[in-house]
Amino acid sequence: MIDAARDAHLEAGAQASAALWLILRLVGIALALALLVRILIVQPFAIPSGSMSPTLTPGDFVLVDKRAYGWSLASLPLAPPLMRPNGTSEARLGGAPVDPGDVIAFVGPDGRDYVKRVIARGGDRVSMSAGVLKLNGQAIACVPAPEGLCRETLPNGASHLIRSYGTGPTSDLAELIVPQGHYFVLGDNRDASADSRVARADGGVGMVPDGQVIGQAAGIFLSIGNSVRWDRVGQPID
Repeated sequence: MIDAARDAHLEAGAQASAALWLILRLVGIALALALLVRILIVQPFAIPSGSMSPTLTPGDFVLVDKRAYGWSLASLPLAPPLMRPNGTSEARLGGAPVDPGDVIAFVGPDGRDYVKRVIARGGDRVSMSAGVLKLNGQAIACVPAPEGLCRETLPNGASHLIRSYGTGPTSDLAELIVPQGHYFVLGDNRDASADSRVARADGGVGMVPDGQVIGQAAGIFLSIGNSVRWDRVGQPID
């Protein structure tokens, strides 16, 4: 009788160990799949400031498509410390070109992740006067829209709403040429964004190297203010 009880105890222990091992394996597989998805497909980003308002506001959470432009070192989870401060590689595997008007996520010079809008690429000439953007010598009209906004349309046809009163400290910018392999980015809230108009040495992001682009911001999957802002959930990013 004692032997039977001991055998039953040992069998129960073996079954518990097998069940625990199965659970650990399933958890490990789930974590590996989640990491693979984060590296290769999509990555969530929180929007902490109003620099991209009205397109993105504090409390928005966006999904960034890493397949859009292919993969670089910036796709890796440990990219920020690896890439600080000036990037380590221009190599990119697959993907389409980054176009003006795209909203991208990238690794900034301080190792943090940023979300801004691409305005110009390598070789383009950029300047601003009283908030009016000029690309390659052409002034970019901004058609007034409700709520103090205006709609800007870039030469390639990309159109988006911005907030600009032309009175901010970065509303004027002497003409510069975007270096090859880099992007000139702006926040949609033009008077409240430390973007490519502000040099890295002065706390801005400067020109963004192609190798530091993580992916394209595709849509808002969650938005939280005092409560969930359901009207913003699921919105694509223009």
